[in-house]
Amino acid sequence: MPWICLLAALILLAGAPRSEAAAAAAKGRRAAAAPVDVMAALHTLARQRSRQCAAGARVPQPPGWQGKTAECAWQDRLQMRRWEALPAVAAGCLSQQARWWQWQQARQLAVPPESIGAWDGAWRSQSLRTASDAQQRISVIARAPAGTWTATEWTWIPSPRPATRKWQEGRWKLLAQAASALRGAAPAPDGPHMGALRETWEKNLAGRAGEVLADGWRWEDNGLCLRMETAGLSQAQLHLPYSRDEVRHEQHAAMQLQLARRFPKATWLMPFRALPVKDADQGAGAKYAAVWLEDKRVKGQLWIPTKTDGAIVRARIIVEAPATAGKPPPPALVKSIGTIERELAALASIWESDHE
Repeated sequence: MPWICLLAALILLAGAPRSEAAAAAAKGRRAAAAPVDVMAALHTLARQRSRQCAAGARVPQPPGWQGKTAECAWQDRLQMRRWEALPAVAAGCLSQQARWWQWQQARQLAVPPESIGAWDGAWRSQSLRTASDAQQRISVIARAPAGTWTATEWTWIPSPRPATRKWQEGRWKLLAQAASALRGAAPAPDGPHMGALRETWEKNLAGRAGEVLADGWRWEDNGLCLRMETAGLSQAQLHLPYSRDEVRHEQHAAMQLQLARRFPKATWLMPFRALPVKDADQGAGAKYAAVWLEDKRVKGQLWIPTKTDGAIVRARIIVEAPATAGKPPPPALVKSIGTIERELAALASIWESDHE
């Protein structure tokens, strides 16, 4: 039956264009539904070709980072700057991402230095967004799969024309959503007083770069790398009174004896004592400190009794002391002692102002 074969062939040929058209339409729908990475390139965000910014749009260079040429679009109202972390020459006190985070916050946030937060070593990305009527800015820093770090900043000056500004707002909203997805979560404080202690430490940084790592909280001062430990510190076996009126010399001596037994190899540079407080007549609580040398490290510890639950907040600052013939040279030792004493006193003062 030749006519049956001919009819079947005609049916197949008639259906082919529709099948191909349906496949093409489905492919188009999938392509339209695919998310667009507006962070990948400026022209993707701007929906127009980007170009090098006008002369004078210099890309600043944060320490340890290499800036790329700034790109612009929307008649220079949209700008993108990008940095790549340089290969680390040697292991330093702070990571390059911690230094960039402090540097960028100081540039972008209209806040006092005490409000700049530290970098958390657990973060693999982080973002920052600020806005005003005149300008909006979004910054992100992220770790690539290869392990390198890249940071990007976008600034947008809204157009004075309402229709153009509304369209630009839609594009900027896409960027803001993508940046928000990169925000690193703040770790939950370990214990009821650890959140307050971290706030105190970050406020004491006063604009200096800081980094939260597994082995402690790090920052730099006076050319030294300082590390603060908050975990694994034993509770005092003796009662440390909150009220300064209850402080007795015998308690100092007993506590020093307890510390000497706990650290038999230590050389005591500042024996255990109560720190002076600026508002002693206003009911401020007592705070205690000691500084010692042990295992080529200068260590200073702060004890802060709490008024409500009787707990003692403890923090220990450690500085590696360069050694000569087994002992650190006197100038380096004096420098470490002075730095630690100053940082302990500052922490105690901030805690007193904010939490008492």
